[in-house]
Amino acid sequence: MTQRLLARRTFESAAEAVLNDVVALHGAEYGDLQLVVGDELVIVAQRGLSDAFLRAFRRVRKTDGCACGRAWRTGTTVVVADVTKDVDYAGNRGDAAAAGYRAVQSTPIVTRDGTMLGLISTLFVNAHEPTPIEMETLARYSRVAADHLAALLGRDTLARKAMQMSDALYAAV
Repeated sequence: MTQRLLARRTFESAAEAVLNDVVALHGAEYGDLQLVVGDELVIVAQRGLSDAFLRAFRRVRKTDGCACGRAWRTGTTVVVADVTKDVDYAGNRGDAAAAGYRAVQSTPIVTRDGTMLGLISTLFVNAHEPTPIEMETLARYSRVAADHLAALLGRDTLARKAMQMSDALYAAV
């Protein structure tokens, strides 16, 4: 995964590689990559998610009870093995049912110097918890991904790049 990622020479292609690799690693049905823009996370890439999901989670704040909001707030991975049983997910259960997922994990993408670029999330049709080896692999990969993505930003700011990618994604939604 790391070799494939490091061969990517544009921010957009590297972001797509991260998403594809993590969805494949987890054997997930769905996935998304969100980047930090001010006090919000914005979706910049996705796999398999419905338009309804993309509208519901277009902008996420740290105070939101969804897995990505909680992971952003705590700076740690959040695994919700069953959204129907997770108290903090109550406000998003309808969105989860409409989108067709029952489990989700969200992992921060943080550079070596501690800058959080965003989050990578995988979503599963059934109640599910990724294995410890999958999560350890993701933790290592996300650190490499963060540094590579940061290096590819060049003159762009993260916010500008995120909004360009988000606008392109949402033009079709």
